Amino acid sequence: MNLEFFTEGLDCLMYCGMKLSPEQRILIENSLIALQNDNRFTGMYLWGRITATKNDYYIAFGYTNDCLKDRKYFYSLDQFQWQLLPFVQSPKIFQATILAREPFIGDPSLLTYVKLDPTFDIVGNQVAGISRPEVVKLKEEERLAAIVFIITEECAICPRGAFYKMTDGRVIPNQMFRGLNDLQIDNQSYYQLYRLPRNDLKVNLAKRSDYNYAIDFLDTIDCVIPLCQAFALNMQRKEGLVIIKSCLWLGMTFFHKINSHKHGFLYLGDGKKNFDLLFMY
Repeated sequence: MNLEFFTEGLDCLMYCGMKLSPEQRILIENSLIALQNDNRFTGMYLWGRITATKNDYYIAFGYTNDCLKDRKYFYSLDQFQWQLLPFVQSPKIFQATILAREPFIGDPSLLTYVKLDPTFDIVGNQVAGISRPEVVKLKEEERLAAIVFIITEECAICPRGAFYKMTDGRVIPNQMFRGLNDLQIDNQSYYQLYRLPRNDLKVNLAKRSDYNYAIDFLDTIDCVIPLCQAFALNMQRKEGLVIIKSCLWLGMTFFHKINSHKHGFLYLGDGKKNFDLLFMY
C-alpha cells in the first residue's frame, strides 16, 4: 500500500472486507512517514499484517533507487517503532518456514524446532538410503522474514506498465502510467508479479504482440501454477475498481482504479499457505 494514497487505498480494500481501524490508520501512516524520512526512502509502502496469538506483526518496506532490488523490510509490534527485518538466505530456514504449522506468537526472539522432510540418496536411479530428518532451530524473526519474502514472491501484484526498466537496469515507478482501461482490466495477462522475473525475457515478450521491453520484463500472473486458479478477479465497475485476491495465500489482496495510476496490495492474514486449493475446484 503506497504511502502517497494510503487512506484512499485502504478505502478501496474495504470492498472486500479488509480494513484497519481509524486509530491504526493514523498511527501507521504517521510512523511510516517518519520511517521514510529517517531512511531517506524514495518510496514507502505498508506490506500488511501477520496475525499472531499475542502481538500482531505489521510489515512495511521502502526503497531508495531500485524498487525491486533495493527494498528493505521492517516490522512493528506497536505500529509505532519499526525494526529492520533480517535477510534470510538459508534454504533450510525457508523449508522450515513452510513446514511450521504453529501460529505466530508475537515474540521475535522465540525459538521453535521444526523437523524437515527426510532426504533420499539416489544411486543409479535407485534409492540407496534415507537420511534421518533434520531438526532446524527456527527463530520467529527469521520465520517472519522468510514468510514475507515467500508471499511477496508468489502473489504480490502490480498492473502492466506501472513500473519502468531503465537502460542501466534499475526499475522505477512509471511516471507516465495512467492505469488500465475498460478493455484491459479483466484480463489477467495485464497484471504482473511485483518481484524479480523468473521466466526468461524471451518467454515474457513472446506472449504479447504489443510487447514493450521496458514494461514487459516482469512475469504475468496468468502463468502462476495452478493456472487460472491462483487468483480470483472481481470487478466493481460502478466504482471503477478491480480487486484481485490470492487463492494460495488467503489475505493477500490487490486493487487498481480504472484509468488511474493508483494501485496497491495488502496482506492481512495468518501467514499460512492454502494447500487445499486444488481440492476446492
